[in-house]
Amino acid sequence: MKKYISASIIFSLSFLLATAQTKKKNNSGSKFTSIIQLGILEGDAGKTFGQLQLVNGVQKDAWFYGLGVGIDYYGYKRSVPLFIDVKRDLRKGNKTPFVFADAGYNFSWLRAGEKNIIWDMDYKASGGLYYEAGLGYKFILKNKITIGFSAGYSFKHQKETYGTTLLIEAPIFPQPYYYNPPVNSYDYKFRRISIKFNCSF
Repeated sequence: MKKYISASIIFSLSFLLATAQTKKKNNSGSKFTSIIQLGILEGDAGKTFGQLQLVNGVQKDAWFYGLGVGIDYYGYKRSVPLFIDVKRDLRKGNKTPFVFADAGYNFSWLRAGEKNIIWDMDYKASGGLYYEAGLGYKFILKNKITIGFSAGYSFKHQKETYGTTLLIEAPIFPQPYYYNPPVNSYDYKFRRISIKFNCSF
């Protein structure tokens, strides 16, 4: 799992550096755009958690289509969402509101202290669906760098499973003994409000 997460982050960072050096528009009027998004997450956990996202894609007229990767913490559960990002400006000009929608897969990337486990018996951590939608407002500066703010509703899914350790104090022979330990399952469905600062170039 770690190699897939690392590959996703490296791919996005490489694309970010490549597009940062390419400012030319093509004949169709579209432009490669990179977006850095820093934000906070508010929800049932009662505390504020941070998030970082890198999105790279194409801006064509009022539409933006991109691929993003991020890292965030919620309920002390670290994860890496990989998602498709679509944005739509609501009017022309250097100041405009916009709407956005993201959808993808949330990779679980738990640290040792975040795992719900005492005995390491068939432990597995997995991710699941990730999506976010909301609206924002952006300003295009003279040097074509765009800054903005957005707020939206975000959902991500994570899951942990592990078996139960059986302690037997005395042997119970000669009869055969079969034991299928129960599986403990934690199914997290994190719903929260996401507030982000955006910078694109």
